[in-house]
Amino acid sequence: MTDTTPDTTAGATPGGGAPGLPAGILLAGLATLATALFYDAPLGIALPAFLVPLCAGSLLLNPPAEGIKRRVTAGAALAAVLALLINAVTPLSLLLTFPTVAASLLHLTGRWPPRLEDRARSLGAMLGLGPWRLARDGMAAWLWWSGRTSRQAVAATIARWVLPLGLGLIFCLLFATANPVLGLWAGRLPLAFLGDIDAGRVVFWMGTLALLWPFVRIIGAGQHDAPPEPMAAKEKSDDPVLALLLSPQTLVRALALFNGLFALQSALDLYYLWTGHQPPEGVTHAAYAHQGAYPLVLTALLAALFVLVALERPGVTGTVRRLIVAWIAQNILLVLSAMLRLAAYVEAYSLTGLRVAAFLWMALVAMGLALILARMALSRSNRWLVGANLVAAATLLYGAAWVNIPALIAGYNVTHSRQAAGNGPDLDWAYLARLGPQAIPALDRYTVLPDSPGQAVLDARRKLAERFLARHADWRSWTVRDQNLRDYLAAHPDGIDHEGQ
Repeated sequence: MTDTTPDTTAGATPGGGAPGLPAGILLAGLATLATALFYDAPLGIALPAFLVPLCAGSLLLNPPAEGIKRRVTAGAALAAVLALLINAVTPLSLLLTFPTVAASLLHLTGRWPPRLEDRARSLGAMLGLGPWRLARDGMAAWLWWSGRTSRQAVAATIARWVLPLGLGLIFCLLFATANPVLGLWAGRLPLAFLGDIDAGRVVFWMGTLALLWPFVRIIGAGQHDAPPEPMAAKEKSDDPVLALLLSPQTLVRALALFNGLFALQSALDLYYLWTGHQPPEGVTHAAYAHQGAYPLVLTALLAALFVLVALERPGVTGTVRRLIVAWIAQNILLVLSAMLRLAAYVEAYSLTGLRVAAFLWMALVAMGLALILARMALSRSNRWLVGANLVAAATLLYGAAWVNIPALIAGYNVTHSRQAAGNGPDLDWAYLARLGPQAIPALDRYTVLPDSPGQAVLDARRKLAERFLARHADWRSWTVRDQNLRDYLAAHPDGIDHEGQ
């Protein structure tokens, strides 16, 4: 059947393609209902019960096209999947339900294209482009609202504070998570009501908004549902929205705010972490040192991404560049503090392969930030920066590949264990055995220490040695590292004679 689609969209604002207030109210209501029905609850009868108001609301804002055959066909398809869900909600029934609901609504509203490839594209857009469509239509509604002369100044002021305050709030949350002193200060603020907010429920509600939007504002193939053409195909001009959100004034405000936030975090780290002063009552020095290594690295990555975007904006002034340099320097200090925190964590809880990888990752982040400074000093492009980062990563990983990491981990954990050093964590010798045969020398050192389960360790050591020797009996598997271990096993066949170690 060939259906023609009128070039109108539900809920459009006057004079433009932006969604109107009814669509926004319906979307918020449906998302709230979905959160109440599905958040932290198993799927069952609530799903078909929700699909009924979803389809009704969708058809209210996107009136059905004429044609009894169209309505009977789509209605029968909807009834079939509702009956299937009432019988049982399974992965297969879900796989059938959502495409059927999307196709039925497209068909009912006259937006079901005749060609198979266009139908597939329309279904894919309904099911997969919700976040992009919601962002696009929300921006269109904002531009329509702010287009009135009386509102332009207010809209511009709001837009210039969106980025500084939004990203600044994210940095504040990350710092409060990573820094127990800041967390203690935040806990003393009159924000007790925030403790009653379920963050997971809020995130679920926001995600539901994006998923449901294509069902609230139905657009068929050919109605601007694909991303715009690449800039190369158009005359290159600065996007007015980006020009407002990332204007020089916005960048100055954002960088000044971010520098202040990072300076507070850096000052606390220098005072408590680097110089060893006692934290305030309620926070132990161990808690301060052990907490927050990974959130701080995430903070530095977000900062680096913002810097790269800011450097590409036209009209970057000397003030902006100086603020960026100061902020990158603080981010490098932040990564060094994260590495110091991770080192304290390793000292308290032993070394693992993931923690070695974290050290390498932090080193890469620090080098990446330093290369951003080099890019600015040398007036190079982001393409050069990507290449330089790839070279730095390859160099670091090449150097790490020469290190016998299992032996390094095993040796460190034995040396710094409570059994060997008198303090520190108890040795997890079972983890050392899982590292493989390269941990055998460290296991041998452990067997002669006090409180070691000698026979159990010897049994694990024997199995590792037998598997290693059997696997590497063929000359084709020879390597220098394996030969060194083979020589060690020849000198210490039973793991008892440690003379010369």
